[in-house]
Amino acid sequence: MATTYLKQAKGIRRVSDIITVTAAATPETLYQRTTGGQNPRTVILRKVMIYNNTGANAVVEIGTGLLAAFAAIVPPLYSLNLFDNEWTEDDLPVDEVGVSADLTVRSSVLGVQVQCEVEEIGS
Repeated sequence: MATTYLKQAKGIRRVSDIITVTAAATPETLYQRTTGGQNPRTVILRKVMIYNNTGANAVVEIGTGLLAAFAAIVPPLYSLNLFDNEWTEDDLPVDEVGVSADLTVRSSVLGVQVQCEVEEIGS
């Protein structure tokens, strides 16, 4: 079956590993930009998938930076307990936010599993 995208791809689509949040309210690396070339690549968040089997609803934030340097790039995503939650590029609350850094994730509850799809643009 062929994969179809809602928007024409400008770069390379990549998928992150599945990250299990190990500490509540502490940012962890979700996606590391591909290195190489003369210019750093820009990362655009295209899809977010969250599985929550923690016993509580969770608020998940995706952004850049670790510890106190965390800055969200999309509004908080609310994840219901015992549900698969998925936001595609048309569902995400912002359109085409490009960052030149690794993506990080933090959750209000530990044990939430998060995966993302991004588009990398640049050389």
